[in-house]
Amino acid sequence: MFIIVLKMLLCSSVCIAVYYLFLEKEKMYRFNRFYLLVSLIFSLVIPFISITVQPPKTVNKSEIIFEDAAQQIIQTQPAQEIFDWINLICFIYGAVALFLLIKSVLSIIAIRNVQGEKMIYQNYTVKVTHENLPPFSFWNTIYLGKSYIKNNIIDPRIFLHEKKHIDQKHSIDLIFIDILKIFTWLNPILHIYKKAIITNHEFLADEAVLNSRYDIKEYQNLILDEIINIQNLPLTHSFNFNNTKKRFIMMTKKKSRFTVLKKMAGITTLIAATALFAERTYAVNPIAPYNPQKVGTGTVENVESPQVTSTNSGYFEKIKEKPSKAVEFKKENTKAAADTISPKKTAQANSNEGNNTNVNQQEDRDFVQAEFPEGAKLLRSKIGSMLDTSIFDGKEKLVKSTAHIHVDETGKISQITASGDNEAFNKEIVKTVTTVNNGMVWKPATRNGKATASIFTLPMSMSFQ
Repeated sequence: MFIIVLKMLLCSSVCIAVYYLFLEKEKMYRFNRFYLLVSLIFSLVIPFISITVQPPKTVNKSEIIFEDAAQQIIQTQPAQEIFDWINLICFIYGAVALFLLIKSVLSIIAIRNVQGEKMIYQNYTVKVTHENLPPFSFWNTIYLGKSYIKNNIIDPRIFLHEKKHIDQKHSIDLIFIDILKIFTWLNPILHIYKKAIITNHEFLADEAVLNSRYDIKEYQNLILDEIINIQNLPLTHSFNFNNTKKRFIMMTKKKSRFTVLKKMAGITTLIAATALFAERTYAVNPIAPYNPQKVGTGTVENVESPQVTSTNSGYFEKIKEKPSKAVEFKKENTKAAADTISPKKTAQANSNEGNNTNVNQQEDRDFVQAEFPEGAKLLRSKIGSMLDTSIFDGKEKLVKSTAHIHVDETGKISQITASGDNEAFNKEIVKTVTTVNNGMVWKPATRNGKATASIFTLPMSMSFQ
């Protein structure tokens, strides 16, 4: 969750920074409105976008050897903490979101409850307020005080300005960003986005007035006269919007020759953000069915059934400190002979691991191990095909590691770790196993028919020729 929130913050920060650096001061208001809305939505969904890429090609000629059958370790649940911080965080988040929701609803109600008389003016709904409020618009209605109507005529510049807000549905933008603030209030960049969107709305409305050939100086004086009567309501577009300096600058600004280049900068930013912040998954090429009798350079003889053990929460820390006992190999003298795994040594390794448990045989018979959704054989095949061996120079000859896949009661992967003497191999194992399990939901282990958390261990070694 932290990574998702961090990606949202970084992506929205980059997008809004590009807007202020390259786009805001250009007279391309419709494109800017599109960019602000799209980049805002984009920054919220980018952490959930997954890009499939080809796995890196390996240069070393190496082969993965799965030394033994996968093991299951029942993970006993630690004593629950007296104080649950997760619940507290969720409560605070929900409380703030509820407060913002109530505030937004009250703002809309306040606008709707403005007292006045409705009239139809040039096919638009106008509410003449009892209080002498400055002109503003919301949804499909223009609100203004009686003093702004003389001889049943509204100043055409004011009317055209507010009419533009209604025609272009600017209220939808404000309601949309207000909803986002309710559910993603942790993102402070939303406040900057809202300010930029409102300012751009005013640029669009001012442009409509000036395109009708009204004098710029007189229009600016009209805005200045209205500033003293400011009484803006949330979610509304007020004619006397107080961001006056930027509006006046943009009224007299000429269109730049670099408009197209700056538009491309905005689009390029979205493309670059996709590559930078999207989740990467590696494509798995079709592979031959896994053959348990031929793994890597060796052959497996009489592979024993998966072992089931039970442990307390300290067991995993112990196996980190102490390398697991790997099965032994014996070389044949013939040139074409393959390495073989000694069944006796395999049994001994299994027996040694069992010494760390307090589970009797009857309990073992009641336990059903967790299962990879596509089968243990395909799990091994995928890991073997995706493992990047370019991190090795080939001088290692043989490296070993054991993957520990933590599967919770729902079948979801809660943690993936690896233990072994070679830290680089451990990291690569974690990376590969994580990629293989991306989006996968396992069939959880069960004891006495009840789902239980477990650790699926997968010992493996890498040999170099």
